[in-house]
Amino acid sequence: MATGYPGDLGELAFVESYANGALRKPQVVADALLRSLVLSGQNDRLILLGLLAEQLAEACRRLTAVHGGLADRRFPLARVLAGPLPGRDEWTLFVQQAATFTPEQMVRDLSLGEDALPSAQRLRAQPDLAALGGLVGAAEGGSAMLLLPPVGSRDGGPASCWFAGIDRGGEPVAAVLGSTEGDAATLADLTADICGIARGFLGSYLDARRNAGRRD
Repeated sequence: MATGYPGDLGELAFVESYANGALRKPQVVADALLRSLVLSGQNDRLILLGLLAEQLAEACRRLTAVHGGLADRRFPLARVLAGPLPGRDEWTLFVQQAATFTPEQMVRDLSLGEDALPSAQRLRAQPDLAALGGLVGAAEGGSAMLLLPPVGSRDGGPASCWFAGIDRGGEPVAAVLGSTEGDAATLADLTADICGIARGFLGSYLDARRNAGRRD
């Protein structure tokens, strides 16, 4: 009999599989792209930079989904995670809360144990999550694309590119990316941080569920 969750998994099994797969994927892909970028030519490097931006946007949206599902327990968490990914509006609200709540308040709001505190502290330490709204907005409408500068527009200087798309409201969005290995490393590091935070929150939830009813 179908369970209603992808893979015909039970609710808890789906959440665990999501933590091990969907939440790790952007980081693993970003690391692989960063290694490939070192040996790439300039145009290929820009394209790989765009792929890194895609991974970062996905990581942001999945962290938003994890946070939203944990903060509002009216629905099973698995149901929230199996649904459509949040967009820029949800990301903006999440970032505002992350900047307002102390790590301790964040953990209490998500009904998690103290083992989630390092993830909440890591979240609070992120320098400018609001600046990632453009990436999330470009990705949310399903039309995300990489745009390279027109030929002849670079004037011999470093070329930047744009991660662009049409958001869910029908508005064009374009986030400017850099062009250097340092820019790529920044995107990859941010992706790793955000994936790690999401996995930390979800891991705390899973540990509590696994240990529910057990006596020490």
